[in-house]
Amino acid sequence: MENNNQLINKMLEKSQEAFLLAIEVYNKPTIKYRLEGFSFFICNAWELLLKSYLIKNNGNESIYYKDKPNRTIALSDCIKKVFTNENDPTRKNLEIIVDLRNTSTHFIIKELENIYLPFLQANTLNYSQKLFDFFNIDITKNIDTSFLSLVTNCTELNDTEILSAYGDEIFNKYKKLKIETNNLLENENNNKLAININLNLKVVKNLKDSQLTFSISKNAEDAIYIVDKIKDINTTYPYSQKNARELIMNNLKRKNIIINLHQTNFGLICNKFNLKTNEDYFYFHNISRRYICSQKLVDFVTNLLIDNNNLIEELKLERKN
Repeated sequence: MENNNQLINKMLEKSQEAFLLAIEVYNKPTIKYRLEGFSFFICNAWELLLKSYLIKNNGNESIYYKDKPNRTIALSDCIKKVFTNENDPTRKNLEIIVDLRNTSTHFIIKELENIYLPFLQANTLNYSQKLFDFFNIDITKNIDTSFLSLVTNCTELNDTEILSAYGDEIFNKYKKLKIETNNLLENENNNKLAININLNLKVVKNLKDSQLTFSISKNAEDAIYIVDKIKDINTTYPYSQKNARELIMNNLKRKNIIINLHQTNFGLICNKFNLKTNEDYFYFHNISRRYICSQKLVDFVTNLLIDNNNLIEELKLERKN
């Protein structure tokens, strides 16, 4: 048993290191091998994590093939053993990333970043949560939660440009993959499967409602001559209020703080600190008529409740008085 514990500890150390390398590789703007590099490292991180979990619950022999006792099982087998429900969004997400890794050696173009980013983003959060659920290890002790957000600087080409740049074979694969992932995002709205990232722009008359500003020139060749600030709404505010509350409670749980942050309690905090009027934390989506939340909000409320576990009770008393 002692040997198993030592093995698990070593595997978990390497798992966390592979995870941090995946984040570092993807968020380095000078690296062109980002998507492939991320998929290799994140799959290695998951494989070590899941094998550690199997050893912990079923013993050392559980990670070896019965007919090949000297060979450990593949990541795909680990996934099936740990996540037994085929419809589990965490399992579906991980299987998509494994497929990405398996095709990385012969079919990767930079435009795939835009297709895969929602799944990669969800995968990083899933890993940090499962690491805590399985082994009570908080990865945010090694990396700030804000660094769990992935960024992309890939410009999306239209279909004609991709066809021209890569030819029929690559274009057909790209188009098929894009249709499949779009259908998946539309039919399964779950943050454990994917955190959807889109850029939506509209012209507004009131300056205070704008996320970017521009001026129009009479000269058509100079139609827009200054762009002051661009904000990708769904990247900056990736969470619904429900998702944000769940993330905050998970963060607190890692610190052994159990707080029921239901909508009423969450509203007390938002009202006290005027959070919904602060664009660093909230954005009101006019089309869906709902508020969406930023990672900054998750971090801010988490830190508030870590510093003062009784904050909600104090706000309830303050409101009652």
